[in-house]
Amino acid sequence: MTGNLLYALIRVVAAVVRALPLRLAYWFACRIADVTFLVWRRGRRDMTANMAQVIGEAPKVHWLARHALRNYVKYLVDFLRAPALTEGEVARRVTFNQWQPFDEAFAGGKGAVLVGLHVGNWDLGGALLALKGYPITVVVDTFRNRRLNDLVQGTRARLGMKTIPREDAARRVVQALRRNQLLAILMDRPAQGDAGVEVEFFGRKTVVPAGAATLALRTGARIVPAGMVRLPDDRFLGLVDQCIDYKPTGDRERDVRELTQLIMDSLARWVSEYPDQWYKFQRMWP
Repeated sequence: MTGNLLYALIRVVAAVVRALPLRLAYWFACRIADVTFLVWRRGRRDMTANMAQVIGEAPKVHWLARHALRNYVKYLVDFLRAPALTEGEVARRVTFNQWQPFDEAFAGGKGAVLVGLHVGNWDLGGALLALKGYPITVVVDTFRNRRLNDLVQGTRARLGMKTIPREDAARRVVQALRRNQLLAILMDRPAQGDAGVEVEFFGRKTVVPAGAATLALRTGARIVPAGMVRLPDDRFLGLVDQCIDYKPTGDRERDVRELTQLIMDSLARWVSEYPDQWYKFQRMWP
């Protein structure tokens, strides 16, 4: 499918999704997810392999993987409807379990690195943070199709978030932290070479991005682990952990590895509790 055709299709789907009642849009989303799960052999295989590592070999692995795909397609529904959301709707549907870690991080004046995984609905979490007055900047992947990229990043901008393209992140993320902003980074995306660090995650070695730990050590920014999960009534709860305290040893390689391990240990708890809301469609473990 060409980029222009994909863009046109997304615009049509967005118009339909916004016209439907939310519950009905979710119902169709779940049916689409079920069909996709049946025909997407590679994705189904990788999702079930990830779930098996999280919860162990069990009959529920297949069910969890299918429901993770359902929840992801529901997230897409929310994203397509996001441009029409009012501030009141964001405040009604989204809340956080605590705000103190953010305030503690900003009090240092060196910014904060918000670390998370592809869990729940991170965009609505960012929207509520912006609504509450926390200046949030997100590192994003750039879509090859310019109009599609403008659509996606424009939606995030309307939700109150600033975006930094990943290919332009090296300089701009440091500037954001120096302006005492909240920089959001997702930890479960592919990382290779110097950009990655090996950690243990659910009892097995894997490689995750080293950027969050590297930035925190370089700038003195505090690290705040957080995740946004969907509740049974389709509202969202932001789970925020305490700022991670780590005393550098002076060995940069060791410090990055140990700090990243602390980050992943914190985030693992939410995957354990909400495995069907972790959207990892490629193998997390090699």
